[in-house]
Amino acid sequence: MTAQARALTLGIIGAGRAASALMPRWIAAGHVVIWQQLRDDPVDIAARPEVDVVIIAVGDGDIAGVVARLGERPSGSQEVWLHLSGSLPGALARFDASRPAAAGCLHPLVALAGASGLGPLNAVAGLDGDANAIVLAIILAEGVGLTPRVIDSAHKALYHAAAVTVAGHATALFAQGMRLMQGAGMTADDARLALAPLMRSAAVNLISDGPATAITGPIARGDIQTVAAHLRAIDDLGDRASAGVYRALGLEALALSHPTLPADVAASLQALLDGAESP
Repeated sequence: MTAQARALTLGIIGAGRAASALMPRWIAAGHVVIWQQLRDDPVDIAARPEVDVVIIAVGDGDIAGVVARLGERPSGSQEVWLHLSGSLPGALARFDASRPAAAGCLHPLVALAGASGLGPLNAVAGLDGDANAIVLAIILAEGVGLTPRVIDSAHKALYHAAAVTVAGHATALFAQGMRLMQGAGMTADDARLALAPLMRSAAVNLISDGPATAITGPIARGDIQTVAAHLRAIDDLGDRASAGVYRALGLEALALSHPTLPADVAASLQALLDGAESP
């Protein structure tokens, strides 16, 4: 660890997915966890020893209450407090003008559900808050294999919406694909195993080439008949939610593919996906 990336003393509040993934990696990187505060812990948080950084690893709805409790710490004015929320501004970690010394956010832009072990996370961390909080957040982020990116706190909700779109919503989309595959006769397990390599390969292509090049499927090919057949099949299944998602994402695929399609084909696909034409 370089002098710039110095070892920090940490206090961690919470024991959920984020704390479980990050704490052992910070320890492996040379930082020292002095204490961890658990829910309903009999030890008063105000009595915990002073640390360089307090990590607030709790649900979004609990952050304000935790900060209020931290406000009772005599050492609060000497510490940096960082919460891990992707949607809330780093300023939420501030109790008052003097506590903490600096407040901010360190949000790992990675699905932590399977992030066990001590390997680098190989992802981005969204940071915002006071300048001194960002300095220490960068040290903590880089120590666990996260690339720090400073986010304008005014746009945190949009930043987080983008993250949810490609993580939580992608998972929901996969579940929808499984449901459609089950409608075609597969078991749930067979559907999952059939679709997983397809999703993985699409992600690899996307990372390598970007959306406009990686887009595949009948819309990218201008195959109006196949898109119409898909919509009829989903309608026959009686799955109105899936039909709506197919149309909405189809319009996004059309926007990506539009420059390479003949104008009349693009117009027909637009009408079909808008529901102006019967499939």
